[in-house]
Amino acid sequence: MADRRVGRAWAIGEGTIAATILMAFVLVAVAPGLLSSPGGLQSGGGALAPPSVAHPLGTDILGRDAWARLAFGARTSLAVGLLATGVALTLGVIVGALAALLGGWWDDLLMRAAEIADSIPALLLALLLVSVVGPGLVPVALVVGVTGWLGIARVVRAEMMVVRESPSVIAARALGAGWVRVAARHIAPEVLVPVLALIPFRLEGAIVVEAGLSFLGVEDARRPSWGAMLRDAQPFLRDAWWLTAAPVAALAILLFALGLSADYLQRSFDPRLGGVRLGWELDSTPTPESSSSPTLATRP
Repeated sequence: MADRRVGRAWAIGEGTIAATILMAFVLVAVAPGLLSSPGGLQSGGGALAPPSVAHPLGTDILGRDAWARLAFGARTSLAVGLLATGVALTLGVIVGALAALLGGWWDDLLMRAAEIADSIPALLLALLLVSVVGPGLVPVALVVGVTGWLGIARVVRAEMMVVRESPSVIAARALGAGWVRVAARHIAPEVLVPVLALIPFRLEGAIVVEAGLSFLGVEDARRPSWGAMLRDAQPFLRDAWWLTAAPVAALAILLFALGLSADYLQRSFDPRLGGVRLGWELDSTPTPESSSSPTLATRP
């Protein structure tokens, strides 16, 4: 009991820290103009000026304010990450569910195709696709999402194949419940837990791939990006180290917060770790009134 309380307290602490950091990044991304001036994206100041009151993170080689570029770059990273994660989740859940439900040669075909695609490095595949569709926020987000659904599909397929053979699903089918009802009340809640835990990891991967693409210069050069900041600051690492430290620190802090949020979600909703179980289960001693109506089970 004491270990469970400690685990819950630790999870709450993780969730609080992650939520605070993520809310700060969201605020900067939604309203970067409140914390910096859009004019700072234009050249005009002294080149490679050190941090000062006017320029908290100094200026780059073109005299642009590094803080303004960092704030507006947060919008690019989060926008690409969220859109790419949505695309990856949609594709992964659909493909994984179809593979598990259809089975047979459909399962083999979909999973072999996923394995072949997964054998190609994500950044290399993203570079290839971006060269075809062209740079831009939406095309890059779609490309990153298309390269990130493979792991989600495997997890969804594995969870669904286990859950569909569980006693609650077998009992519901024996009572005459259709597959739509069984999927909505028994299978989907069980698959929801690992999918929720995968969202922060998918966001991490999307943000890192977007930073890599912008570092390599395949994105729109007019759009501020943390990867572009790293690329521009690389030749001046010794003379203006702060230009490199700022985007690296922003990426590290954001990825750290996403990792904490993933751990918090897993601890909160995985019953094996003391979390609340999401799912519908049949009572062990069904009555005529309850035998056809599954009840929500919430176990600490």
